[in-house]
Amino acid sequence: MKKYFLAITMAVFTLTNVSATNDDDDNENPGGWDFELPGLKVTKTKTAQEVTISLSSSFSFGFIGGVNQDKDVSIDMGQSYEIEWGDVIRGKARIGKKDLVSIGMGFDWRNYRVTNHKMFAKDGRGIITMQDYPEGVEPKFSRIHTFSLSVPLKYYHYFNKNIFVAVGPELYFTPYGSLKTRYYEDGEKRKITAGNVHQNSFSVGVGAEIIIHKIGIYYKYNPFKVLQSSYGPSFSSMTTGIKVAF
Repeated sequence: MKKYFLAITMAVFTLTNVSATNDDDDNENPGGWDFELPGLKVTKTKTAQEVTISLSSSFSFGFIGGVNQDKDVSIDMGQSYEIEWGDVIRGKARIGKKDLVSIGMGFDWRNYRVTNHKMFAKDGRGIITMQDYPEGVEPKFSRIHTFSLSVPLKYYHYFNKNIFVAVGPELYFTPYGSLKTRYYEDGEKRKITAGNVHQNSFSVGVGAEIIIHKIGIYYKYNPFKVLQSSYGPSFSSMTTGIKVAF
């Protein structure tokens, strides 16, 4: 994971957030565009171009539920979660007085936990299976963790400068996945870990959100399987949570 945290750190210093800033009600020049980097915003309209100081990004926290799961997989939505740092880079184009489209890039971490007395296990061939815990132990959790680069393509509609809705597809590039299982044996904490869980490296989902005064709720659905079909049990995901847009 160190190289991914290093990549994120480099992104913080070398990139910047592009945000969906609110169009003023008196904007009569649809067809312009904005591009934002951390602390810097470039705006181009039909009549002018300007550079202003800006800070924009988004932070999301949501709970994940399993969809289309194999019978032995039971993703616990109460303990499975997503953390997303969105709009690290974003560009947008206005297509109307209160409408715009955008493309962005962010980072997404997801933990898929099962707590139904089954655990994820990786065998010598690298295949992930659902197994019973060892006899006599007290299960805690077993999870698959993934790290992704997210690329949302969204349509925004502003009801006013403080309230908007957004919807659109989201692309995920997932270079990293891992497995961890924790349990107690004779009162002692035990854990099993493994990397290279053969996560699907590319998937496409859809997302929707409503934001009021920079705070709102969001929903995502991704029909793609989290793990490659020939290497692990089948399950997809849906997420619902809270988003803060800076």
